Amino acid sequence: MAYKRKTKDCYAIEGNCGYGWDIECNCEDRKDAKEQLTTYRENVNYPVRIKKWREKID
Repeated sequence: MAYKRKTKDCYAIEGNCGYGWDIECNCEDRKDAKEQLTTYRENVNYPVRIKKWREKID
């Protein structure tokens, strides 16, 4: 029997405008998150980061 994942990886771009970290956008996979991160870093002047977490698959 093959292994079946019980969770999925979720990624979000978070920005800190001075009031704490807020989610700017959600991304499907790590590649998309890295592309969005570079776009945000080029266009905004506050710190941004990638946040990763796992959610259960129903």
